[in-house]
Amino acid sequence: MSPGFPEGPWVLVVGMHRSGTSAVTGALGRLGLQLPAGGDLVTGGYDNPVHYESRALTGFDDVLMRALDGTWSSPPTPAEGWERTPAVQRLGPRAEEAARRAFPRPGAVAWKDPRLCFLLPFWRAVLPRPPAVVFVWRHPSAVAGSLRARQGFTISLGLALWERYNRAALSALAGLDAIVLGFEDIVSDPRRALTDVARWLETRGRVQRAVDDVAIETAAASVSSSLVRRGSSDDAPDFTAHLCRTLTQLRGAHAPFPGIDVSELPAPPGWADDAIAQQREYEGLYGQYLRYAKWRRRIPVPAGILEWRARRRDPLRDADTDI
Repeated sequence: MSPGFPEGPWVLVVGMHRSGTSAVTGALGRLGLQLPAGGDLVTGGYDNPVHYESRALTGFDDVLMRALDGTWSSPPTPAEGWERTPAVQRLGPRAEEAARRAFPRPGAVAWKDPRLCFLLPFWRAVLPRPPAVVFVWRHPSAVAGSLRARQGFTISLGLALWERYNRAALSALAGLDAIVLGFEDIVSDPRRALTDVARWLETRGRVQRAVDDVAIETAAASVSSSLVRRGSSDDAPDFTAHLCRTLTQLRGAHAPFPGIDVSELPAPPGWADDAIAQQREYEGLYGQYLRYAKWRRRIPVPAGILEWRARRRDPLRDADTDI
């Protein structure tokens, strides 16, 4: 008999890439929530040494994104009810296995993955009880600038991704206990922001005695002002301005999070969809190249060609050196 999903309770950290979700997740760990097991942590980069992401759960979410014909950098637009389709439901045992690998010990857990903006409907259906969500958002220009610095993405692609991620998250959060944080608020006054989160977690029964001065100070100290690598202007690009205002109005705790009819939000311009479509095409072509390169390496090379290659590298190999 399957041991099932870890009971938790689960606290999910949701938000677009480059929005401060790693910093918030690390702070939650200092407030007493269990983070992914050490051997399961995703290896970070020079600009973000610890993501606090689970290798097993991130890998599963990548599989789920591909099942929906998308990736993190060219996200899907799944049809309503996609999480109930037989193909997706068959992935349930794999999700359970990944969750147990990430969180082998009992107790409250904090799990962060930006892909949850799209995949939350699946996880709401399979987790043993409804999760609480810490939703973090950041100014679109700052996110786009950070993606350009880290990934080499164009600003237009970064803005298009920001819009799609946050729009999807607003729809997926409806009905859950959630607290909405602005990245700039976290960086400018981490102690106040994390005190609010700790009190909220305590009142929602996710942790016990979370509001502890030592724990709060330790958590706040882990949020560095150096996180602001790219400044954000006061003005959002036109097509993101309405969504920015909506997110600003939603700051704070919600029990439950209100249903947001995202169809009433202004539609993104055509170039935003084109930017994501072009990224998907590029990823498809690059994937074909990698498959070709892997196939090509399997073809044996005749000995004569190997000898010719060696001679080109060493032109004196067979030369008459008796001068």
